Amino acid sequence: MSVSPVLVTTRITSSTRPVVKRLSTRMSKLTAQGSSLISTMAINDNKAGMEGLNKEKINQIIFEASKGSKFFENEQKKEEQLNQKILEQQILISSLSSAMLFHGLKEADELIEKLKACQDLSHTIVHVDMDAFYAAVEMRDDPRLKDKPMAVGGMSMLSTSNYIARKYGVRAAMPGFIALKLCPNLVLVEPNFTKYTAVSQEIREIFAQYDPNFSPMSLDEAYLDLTEHLIYRRGSSNLCRIFLLRLKTDNSSIVVNDLECTCDLNAVLRPSVINLEELKINSVSSENLQEYLNSLDFSNFNLPKDCQVCNKKLPPFSLKLYDTTVEDAVLEMRNRIEQRTFLTASAGIAPNTMLAKVCSDRNKPNGQFQIHPDVQEIEEFMKNLPIRKISGIGKVTEKLLGSLNISLCSDLYKQRALLYHAFSSLTFQYFMKITLGMGSTSLEKDEERKSLSTERTFAEISDPAQLYEKCAELCQHLAKDLNEEQLMGKTVSLKIKTISFEIKTRSHTLQCYTNDEKIIFNAAKQLLKVEIDSVKQSLLRLRLMGVRMSKLVPQASNQVSIVSLFHQSNRLTSTANRTNTHNFNIQKTDFDEKDFSTSINILEANDPVLESTMTTRHSQKSLFQKTQSPQKKSIESGMKNSIMKFVSKSERCSDKIANNCYVESNIKVENNNNLRNLDCENSSSTSLKLQSNSKSNFSNATMQNVSQATLISSVESKQKTFIRCPVCGQQKFDWPLDQLNQHMDLCLSRKTIKTILQDDKNSNKRGAVQVENDDSLPSVPKRKKTQIAVDSYFK
Repeated sequence: MSVSPVLVTTRITSSTRPVVKRLSTRMSKLTAQGSSLISTMAINDNKAGMEGLNKEKINQIIFEASKGSKFFENEQKKEEQLNQKILEQQILISSLSSAMLFHGLKEADELIEKLKACQDLSHTIVHVDMDAFYAAVEMRDDPRLKDKPMAVGGMSMLSTSNYIARKYGVRAAMPGFIALKLCPNLVLVEPNFTKYTAVSQEIREIFAQYDPNFSPMSLDEAYLDLTEHLIYRRGSSNLCRIFLLRLKTDNSSIVVNDLECTCDLNAVLRPSVINLEELKINSVSSENLQEYLNSLDFSNFNLPKDCQVCNKKLPPFSLKLYDTTVEDAVLEMRNRIEQRTFLTASAGIAPNTMLAKVCSDRNKPNGQFQIHPDVQEIEEFMKNLPIRKISGIGKVTEKLLGSLNISLCSDLYKQRALLYHAFSSLTFQYFMKITLGMGSTSLEKDEERKSLSTERTFAEISDPAQLYEKCAELCQHLAKDLNEEQLMGKTVSLKIKTISFEIKTRSHTLQCYTNDEKIIFNAAKQLLKVEIDSVKQSLLRLRLMGVRMSKLVPQASNQVSIVSLFHQSNRLTSTANRTNTHNFNIQKTDFDEKDFSTSINILEANDPVLESTMTTRHSQKSLFQKTQSPQKKSIESGMKNSIMKFVSKSERCSDKIANNCYVESNIKVENNNNLRNLDCENSSSTSLKLQSNSKSNFSNATMQNVSQATLISSVESKQKTFIRCPVCGQQKFDWPLDQLNQHMDLCLSRKTIKTILQDDKNSNKRGAVQVENDDSLPSVPKRKKTQIAVDSYFK
């Protein structure tokens, strides 16, 4: 992903007009040339395997093959916009005074000192990148392709190419028809993403053994933090670091025989080898252990001859002992990937993700490179590094910086005074971090995913029926991915690209979270219909379509929601009615009486209304005792009646909950002097919002504490965990999740409770609540219009 630089604009004055005229003339000449100077179409030879190419010849072929196409026209338009940006940048720089440049230099130096003070070199980050992944999988499955230039994709777009094809300038994200102009003998293979995903899963299983929290960036690359693994590794035994390797040919490729087992030897045979008594005895000492392993003749040992998985003959192998260093840890991981998938991987080792990404491309294919956590070594490495090698700097930023004579990372430091004035503060800070070799040390976890999407590039489609069919296909893939990831989303987005390369994105937020294919398609179909109808006079001609789901939450079949809690109360009350009990009793298994008492204690503090209402409570053991005063029975009956009326309304939502869609529970704190209502909206989705007034002591920070406490309580542990309610402060050992949620809901709805108590206190002055019969709920007396009733909250 490339960075979008933000330029600082300037006003044209009399002093800058000569400069503007001179620069405009220069830009006009460049545009008039209309040749292969279109920078966004030029070949990028910074990718591995494309060193030493004849760029001028390749760019001319690309130019001639693209000329006259919609793609060419779009690139010309983007080139003109880029030239205009450069013109504005040059005007700004020409207007800078010496004092302004000195100020920029001072600000840059101060920022660099601050960045140096917070530079973190304590992590060991590894970036693993599979070598020409899609192409390598196809060559593995069809050995006839190994010695031919080949690429995965079609005439419209390529996904990747092998290293033979890269020597011709063929690379990923290139149209297939242009690739055939560069390499007439190129073999195009249709992509098989099902197969690539299966292989990627095998690779990820190995990653997880070194870093359970690794961050996958795509099917063929990932970041790992080996900091903790290296600590474990230094204390591990030698046996833990011995792995099996298949024999290789002279060109360092694994020997594969159709009659022999192709399973992962480290999975099917390593346990038997490691358990050999002779190996256990001799592995205690690391001295000359590898020589001993090389001398072993495994035919003399009682080992299986055939694979227990595929029943084929096990191939010959050797044993390798890996050291405790990070270099050997990464080599071990790469070798294990190759032994399992017959594919090679390259890796970069560095103190942060930015450097690790650069290092992984240094010794491709099938190599690794390390930058040690040393400030001087990092600065020396960055000095002669081309800026295009940095992840995030694309063609546009490269040309903008090139207009300032910046081509290397060290040039960023030299021109820091100009960069301070020419770019936004965020972009400038990013550039200064590059000069110091600084990057992120925290890996984004897969569960932190913000969205999930799928998109396809295809030949022109204009028929509405075919467009809807393509949309349905994408929604099917998206729904499958969501279910596999056990995620649900709420906002559906449609992305389209026309044949003129105009990109549009439209979004629609659903009323409930879902991963259902039909619901996703209905939303995406409506968005697509709007675009089709908007061009009724002509046809909507597309070459790309994508569907994305955002606002993701984990799919939890047993999630406890506010509605489910009220349904529990409904069931419990029904049981109480059948036993001829009209008291508002809740079983100990579903609700803790002490919890509610503690909550009421806290609500009473500094509250004269609640305190006067609850004066008789202190003489009793619990609010829910069966032996209660008439006043307390009236209070509880009124509370029960109000809640059960809400339950009857909330049952309308049950169909949505059962239909692969759960209710979103939001707790919002709003500044308002009036009490807010607890509302159950009967629409295509149901949303419960529990709100309080401005007198509440709870804030958004409290709500975050609530979610944190819920998360802590859900962690499974054999040992007892001491859990504290973030609202009232009550503490318990091993507090069950459902009971904690119920307890916090009551704590957070204290204003509702107080209103119930106050209303029932007023109703007692007019008369006690009457119970009609054993099979009906207590009714609330008729209230005055000026009185706030709990029932109104639920309407």
